[in-house]
Amino acid sequence: MSCTIDLQRQEDEVAVISSIYDETEFFHVKIKQGTRCSVTIHPMFLRKLEVKFSSGCPSDVVPNDSISVEHLPPIKMYIYLPNTYPSKTSPEFCLSIIWLSPWEISLICQKLDEIWEENQGNEIIFLWLNFLQNDLFNFLNISESLDVSFLHLIHTSRDNVTLRLVQLSDPRAQNGALLLDIKRLLISYNEKQHKAQFVKNFYTCYICFEEYAGLNCIELENCGHIYCKNCTEKHVRTRIVEYINKILCPTIDCKRQISDNDVKTLCPDLFFQYEEIMLRVTLDTMDDVVYCPQISCQYPVIRNLDDIAPICPICKYCFCIYCRKMYHGQAPCEMTSTDTIKLIDEYRNSSNKKKQMLEKKYGKRQMQSIEKYLTAEYLQDNAKSCPKCHSFISKTEGCNKMTCRHCQSLFCWLCNEQIYGYEHFNSIDSQCYGLLFEGIDTDVLNYVIDDVMDDINPFFGDFHI
Repeated sequence: MSCTIDLQRQEDEVAVISSIYDETEFFHVKIKQGTRCSVTIHPMFLRKLEVKFSSGCPSDVVPNDSISVEHLPPIKMYIYLPNTYPSKTSPEFCLSIIWLSPWEISLICQKLDEIWEENQGNEIIFLWLNFLQNDLFNFLNISESLDVSFLHLIHTSRDNVTLRLVQLSDPRAQNGALLLDIKRLLISYNEKQHKAQFVKNFYTCYICFEEYAGLNCIELENCGHIYCKNCTEKHVRTRIVEYINKILCPTIDCKRQISDNDVKTLCPDLFFQYEEIMLRVTLDTMDDVVYCPQISCQYPVIRNLDDIAPICPICKYCFCIYCRKMYHGQAPCEMTSTDTIKLIDEYRNSSNKKKQMLEKKYGKRQMQSIEKYLTAEYLQDNAKSCPKCHSFISKTEGCNKMTCRHCQSLFCWLCNEQIYGYEHFNSIDSQCYGLLFEGIDTDVLNYVIDDVMDDINPFFGDFHI
């Protein structure tokens, strides 16, 4: 009679568990001696967990490693319900958790035994599963990090002594991946679960401001920003067509580059062209690589740094590295007026490092002529010739009364006439009357006036004003 009641209670308990967990998480089969159950439990944690992999060496010799995960592989629990459960006998079980050491799993087995002892004679499976799903991390004192150093050490060292220690744990404590690479396993599982969860959710694309299922979105690998595939594909495709090698995330404040994997996923038909652009960028940074100037060739030629006339190994064209035309010996490079204007503009707006690259590219002879042009252009725009000795004088600050540093004569910056003092700016008949401070910024005007008064005050010293 008691056995019949136990069997009925088992059936009721299994039916309730089956209604809570789906068929991929809970499976049971009735056998002659009782019931066998297999349960897959996904432990709950609310934040990302740092998983640590210590090498066993001092951190200053081999730095410790860690990763962050959102998902851990599930706990596997195998349960056998004897015919005398739950009135007399506890269920038999074994526990498999691949991210815990065997003795940590042994502690959990002991805890499950305690839960049975506290509830002996009652149905226990739900209490066990609830503990494993919701209270496990608190029990093991795991809050922000999980240390799997021992498992990592077993995989890397394969030490017999360490393996023997494992055998001392509770026989119900199992780790089916004890000799596997735990780091790779955790990374792979976390990525797989993250993608599965991503597909199920909905996201707003902040380019077109439409909402899409995760299946139609992409989470950028390098920064994690999410956009719809259609908008991101257009963004990437435009950059590739425009030969822009650094394709950044569309988010305004994000400086992360879109990864090669994302580019390949979004624009597989243009990925070969993208790789060519990246290769060209890499070659452009190499001082010993120069492209063949023949339009039909464009092959990257590797040269010695002192070789100014490399020969293309493909088309056999020998060219000057400065002007990119057929090598012309000691004769100066020829440049069209359009080339010169373009080079002048590029050189004017370049940093010192860029100017050095231009010198390598076009040669110092060309760049010296560019510097001479820019100097003359600057003097024409920012300097005036002294009306007495005709030396160029530039004005950076101060009033419009200028002193030539070569002949010490005075002249007016506005009209370029030679003068003999401030009377040029004080005389009503002068064309520059009242214009001593013309063109000076207000914030420096007071300073200039004080400087002028220092020049004038000595003339009034004898008048005791």
